[in-house]
Amino acid sequence: MTSGENDFGATNEVPSKSNETKTRVITAIAGGVVFLSLVTLGGHIGVSIVAAVLAGAMCWELSQIFYLLPDKKEKRTALIGTTWLFMFVNMLFPKAMLECLVLAFMGLFSYYLATADRHTSELKRHFEEFVFTTFSLVWIVSFTAFLPLIRDGLNGSRWILLFLLIVWVGDTAAYFCGRKYGQKKLYPLISPGKTLEGAAGGLIGSVIASLLFKLIVFKGLGWFGAIVTPLLVGVVSQVGDLCESFFKRAYGLKDSGTILPGHGGFLDRFDGIVYSLPVMYFCVKVFS
Repeated sequence: MTSGENDFGATNEVPSKSNETKTRVITAIAGGVVFLSLVTLGGHIGVSIVAAVLAGAMCWELSQIFYLLPDKKEKRTALIGTTWLFMFVNMLFPKAMLECLVLAFMGLFSYYLATADRHTSELKRHFEEFVFTTFSLVWIVSFTAFLPLIRDGLNGSRWILLFLLIVWVGDTAAYFCGRKYGQKKLYPLISPGKTLEGAAGGLIGSVIASLLFKLIVFKGLGWFGAIVTPLLVGVVSQVGDLCESFFKRAYGLKDSGTILPGHGGFLDRFDGIVYSLPVMYFCVKVFS
């Protein structure tokens, strides 16, 4: 029996679903306005602040899930502090991302080594928590650091707007196309609600949005780039959404957090964006 139906198949939760959709839309509009204002009008500092807040919030959510040993608050502080230091250095030296990642890894590895004697009976779990910390650095922190790099390039604000348009329109189109036309499951083991029809609708919506953006706002973008960019970014964004669903499914979670009403956590809302940022950066380098 699906959610919203009683034993006879009659829908009995329409009002709650309507309220949930309303809350989701209000949160998306309010957050979108703040987000867009900072990344388009805030310049290098504004977009760097956005990247630091996003990375810090997402690492916080992941740490709430994975850190279990008694020193979890200390480890969370170390992870968030390293994340913000990474973003601050990346703001000052945008081309030093690899060096930042290596130094962050070395610093955290040294910290986990120094605190290993606290966990003589849980040494394996202590090391697993370090592996998770490294995973967070690569997936969340280094991927998010591509956001300022895109903004700092030629026509950076337009590329940022195009990127967000591709992901958000694709996400919305996939949601409504999946609800109306969805029949074949995309990957039921990981995300039972997603369908092939919804995924295809999302890609089509992304391409249409990109072409309209090229015609109205970004006339300097070539037609080839206006088609290839949403296809690449759209596919990778959907894969990123599945990757986050994979993580939640593995840990038996519905949402990564509760801070965003109607959306869950930051990772629930920005999973596709973060995962596709490196691909968007590649497209910017190729099609600028």
